[in-house]
Amino acid sequence: MFTKNTEVSQECLKDVFCDVNFVNNPENASDLKKNHVPVITAPERAKKNEGFEVRIEVGKLLKHPNENGYFIQFIELYADDTFLTRIDFTAKTTSPIMPACVAPEHSYKN
Repeated sequence: MFTKNTEVSQECLKDVFCDVNFVNNPENASDLKKNHVPVITAPERAKKNEGFEVRIEVGKLLKHPNENGYFIQFIELYADDTFLTRIDFTAKTTSPIMPACVAPEHSYKN
């Protein structure tokens, strides 16, 4: 699943990372986008208060470097504006993959 960005603002054009987390067309994305975009795997539907697994992978489309000074430091998971969880990574010894089990207090449809 990819979060779609409907339009790139003028401000976004000045910031190299502004549009990185949103990929409209993964097949034609730049390498910068491919190795930074979070790929989120989750069920299409979930019932209220019933747990399910969410998996977030950064660098799935193109491996992200994992070296001192240049690595994915953390991934955070939100449900709308509600913070759910966070995982921190270190260079060389971890990979930017976050499995999480969540149980929303409302029904969910992707």
